[in-house]
Amino acid sequence: MNYKEPKNFEDILNLQAILDCNINNKRERTLEDIKLSLIAEIIEFNEETKDSHKTWKTKEINKEAQLEELTDVWFFAAQLVNYYENEKNLTLLEIDKLNEVFANNDGYVYVDVLTIIFELRFLRFDWLKFFIKKLIDLTNEYGYTTNDILKCYWKKWQKNMQRIGKEWN
Repeated sequence: MNYKEPKNFEDILNLQAILDCNINNKRERTLEDIKLSLIAEIIEFNEETKDSHKTWKTKEINKEAQLEELTDVWFFAAQLVNYYENEKNLTLLEIDKLNEVFANNDGYVYVDVLTIIFELRFLRFDWLKFFIKKLIDLTNEYGYTTNDILKCYWKKWQKNMQRIGKEWN
């Protein structure tokens, strides 16, 4: 099948659903699994920033590695939205609103990784748009755009599809 590079958040959601359907999970993924995956990726992203919790290390910032880790956060954010869509029947209007939030790069509010991690614990279906907005703010805080995420997501998605059944057993 021929897939296309994502142009918006809805495209990411569709690509993520395809990836998730093709992964051979050993057990059913739960909401807690997805939240833990998000936390793990947020921490990996933090380790690539100047704000790393590893204060004992000096490390040159690698913007490419940083963007890849941030994009991994977006992979699991998409998985979270898809989970809620499957379980709670997100409406097309709600998906459109998430798409609008994802596309909005105009100004941002400072947000740190601890805020996002804390909010994941209590994140409910009806707070998704606020969570996505905070991820956009974090993305902007580190100088990345929606377009950067879309391009990196596409590159990593293709790589991940090739990993199924090989590295991912």
